Amino acid sequence: MKGRRILVVDDSAADRAALRIAFGRAGPEVALAFAESAREALALLRAPNALRPQMMLVDVHMPGGSGLELLGDLKRDERLRGIPVFMLSGSQDPRDVAAAYRGQACGFVAKPGDFESLRRFAELMARLCTEALDFPDGEA
Repeated sequence: MKGRRILVVDDSAADRAALRIAFGRAGPEVALAFAESAREALALLRAPNALRPQMMLVDVHMPGGSGLELLGDLKRDERLRGIPVFMLSGSQDPRDVAAAYRGQACGFVAKPGDFESLRRFAELMARLCTEALDFPDGEA
């Protein structure tokens, strides 16, 4: 198994730090990259020689461009549309959930409220990325 990469897009420094710790405890099989905004995520993904993540976790509500807008940008970009995107949000607004699935998100996940739940979530996502998902040749 080759290493897997997950790009986390979240404007909250506290949430990014907690995810970094939680994924670290879930195991070394997944390398995390972080972006603080939709704009930064697109710049990372479109940079020359950018490493393509096997999965993205994207916060729904961010200033300067929502996660739902980022999802739309990804799905319109032929080179990026195949990246599995899971929306991650503190909101359980049914309109956000519906918009995420209309936008072709792979899933809509409520941000875990405590660290142990976050660790279990990170472990599940790491296992999904390393054990369950298959990726096209050259993209793993």
